Amino acid sequence: MKRVRLDIGAVAASPEDGGSFTFFLYREGMERCLPVPLTPPQMHSVLSNFKQLPQNTVSVHSLLAKVIQDYRIELLEVSIVKSEDVEYGENNGFMSELLFFDGETEVKELAGFVDGIILSKSFSCPIYISEELMDRYATDIDSQSKDLLDKETVLKKLKEELQEAINNEEYERASEISRKIENIKNKQ
Repeated sequence: MKRVRLDIGAVAASPEDGGSFTFFLYREGMERCLPVPLTPPQMHSVLSNFKQLPQNTVSVHSLLAKVIQDYRIELLEVSIVKSEDVEYGENNGFMSELLFFDGETEVKELAGFVDGIILSKSFSCPIYISEELMDRYATDIDSQSKDLLDKETVLKKLKEELQEAINNEEYERASEISRKIENIKNKQ
């Protein structure tokens, strides 16, 4: 079964229907993405775990990630799967299959769709989906959304490079990267 590696894209909010939230999983360079509808609590959890909200308390996801890391267990990857047991309902029956490794044994466990995505971010591990599911459930990205996703992706990569430059005490490089980030933000 051929798989597609996904990246986490932009978050969008809709004022219709009492305000719904969505974020997108996409493959770089692809014209299609997998929209992930979020409930307000899920949206709050995503934003707080992706460091977009102030961290006043420890989230369940960050606590779980800490315990897993303390026991020297790695999260190798997250695969998006379609659960046959969940016909519809939350996230259209999608689940996250987590692949853990304790140094000796690989173990797969099912988790909630959004929970797996949050944990993949915490562990910086890849997210995959089968080509079949991507073809069946992905939607086209319009040009305005594609521009937003591209800008978010570029900013994300530049911020990672900036942190790496700071960690390596490469301050001239960090300054250049910081200017690039500001230029992109000012073009909105």
